[in-house]
Amino acid sequence: MKMLRYFLHLVQLGLIYAVYLVDDLYKNHLGFMRNVSFYSHKVEANTFGGKLYLLPVLLVVIALLLLLKKRSVENVILLLIGLAFLIWQLAFTFQTTPIYYLVSGILFIGFLLQLIIVLLKRS
Repeated sequence: MKMLRYFLHLVQLGLIYAVYLVDDLYKNHLGFMRNVSFYSHKVEANTFGGKLYLLPVLLVVIALLLLLKKRSVENVILLLIGLAFLIWQLAFTFQTTPIYYLVSGILFIGFLLQLIIVLLKRS
């Protein structure tokens, strides 16, 4: 289990790089930019796209409940990732950041990986 936790932490570090990679792909590859723009507009027009800010609020509440149950470094990291996701949702918009939904997805995956780490440590 310890090796799995270390592997998941490495994947999380890879997700940080993925944000920069996605930004670079968006700026330098026309086909990627077209696909991202097309699907981002589809998500924004969808009913889920307008209510996406509720997801990080729920995740921060989950992180707070886990932190109140047991204080550990992993739980604090979980809360920080949840807060980063919430700040991302509130501070930026699709109009200012074209890769808004991609970064939101990467932050969500990072939160889920950290949640797996927290739950593995508890067992």
